[in-house]
Amino acid sequence: MVIKNIGAEFMQETQVSLTEKVILNKILAKYPPEIDASQLQKILRAHWKLYLSEKPSLELCKTLIMLRDFNISGKINVVDIPILMSLLQFWRLAFQKFERGNSGKTSSYNFRPLLWEAGCTVSNKVLECLVLRFTKNRVLTAENYIMAMVRLHLSHERHHSIDSKIKSNPLSLEEMILMTTYS
Repeated sequence: MVIKNIGAEFMQETQVSLTEKVILNKILAKYPPEIDASQLQKILRAHWKLYLSEKPSLELCKTLIMLRDFNISGKINVVDIPILMSLLQFWRLAFQKFERGNSGKTSSYNFRPLLWEAGCTVSNKVLECLVLRFTKNRVLTAENYIMAMVRLHLSHERHHSIDSKIKSNPLSLEEMILMTTYS
């Protein structure tokens, strides 16, 4: 699997619009330094139209927390929110290219080009696994697409982490993705 390192891209300073600065200042003033999934859900529900196709579920917010929760506490630093929002906006724009008339849904047959648009390529086996896990009746929702992207990024990141620690990693990247995605 080839994956664009979006996480590193969004960790760098990016151009932040005036609207995003206002939103961030409100968030910093209103919330504690670390937020959990329910607090992230409140934040995203207040500004969901800028970053998502539909209001976020708690499950989506828990999944998003995993992207930036390095110490496995179930919380992220509030300053990581702009990174998540940029990532969500990037994925939303990719999804909109394949979406059926602002419905928040697309055909599962669009999954591979959607991944390509987001900077990923996967094997046929991984794609089959993603379709089984994240689509229902050949329909992929925007929320499930984001959850699939998070799983792909986390499994890629974990494989890279293990690969750098162990000289002869017994797991291939595809095996790691299959193990973490279908769980």
